[in-house]
Amino acid sequence: METRLTSLQKTLQTSKSKRPRLTVGYTYYDDEEQLEHLLNVWKDWPSLIDIFLVDDGSQIAPAREILEGWELPDYGPSFQLWRVPRDIGFNSHGCRNLIAKYALTDVIAFLDIDMEVSTETIGRLMTKVYNPRSFYQHDCWIKHEQQILTYPGHMNSFIVNKELFWEAGGYDESFTGHHWGDREFIERVKELPEVESRHSGNVICLNRIGRHGVVDRDVEKTTYVDESLFYVPLPEEEVRKLKGTVKRRLNFPFIKLL
Repeated sequence: METRLTSLQKTLQTSKSKRPRLTVGYTYYDDEEQLEHLLNVWKDWPSLIDIFLVDDGSQIAPAREILEGWELPDYGPSFQLWRVPRDIGFNSHGCRNLIAKYALTDVIAFLDIDMEVSTETIGRLMTKVYNPRSFYQHDCWIKHEQQILTYPGHMNSFIVNKELFWEAGGYDESFTGHHWGDREFIERVKELPEVESRHSGNVICLNRIGRHGVVDRDVEKTTYVDESLFYVPLPEEEVRKLKGTVKRRLNFPFIKLL
């Protein structure tokens, strides 16, 4: 694996010669089809974008294996790959804290792995001047429904200044193992003094229907069944009570692979 990553790293050197203007951060977990699709999308993105991908402990299709043989053009974006070495359960909250901690830019666009941004749109997002005390969300094109979900669009897709992210305290990792942290984090950001919610003026595309959760007390953490279903151990009202029980941020092991 070390040889493979070293080879890929060499293909990215020329695109890392200039400081990027925008970090685009993704978390990934055993979602090979969606990642392979994005690998082709990213090839057309411009330079001065830094793609920050965190593999949240994938056991079946680790991102490093999907990246084998993949190359970016010399004019393309820069790229980082990080990995959580153990599967500790749904940890998107912690992975987004990791992105905010080590991003090379002041501005970060957070996306899920099933969200696609066209070359034209990423170009506009890269060149836009962002108010550091604004929280930006988008319209969302729901591909399977062939309709627009208007601003604020999809909750997990937004742009925020790194300092504002941490002023709000980052994501609460008390929710590790549960789908809840995005909602709670966004509420905290918007409650900060003089923070404005703004439309980015752009559209992102959601490439699949998405999974729906069912409470099952026999599971210890979020467990994915298929493309449409996952099991969770606690009902929503009990998950909410976990807020603030873990004070530390980046409360998990991680390594940088690229």
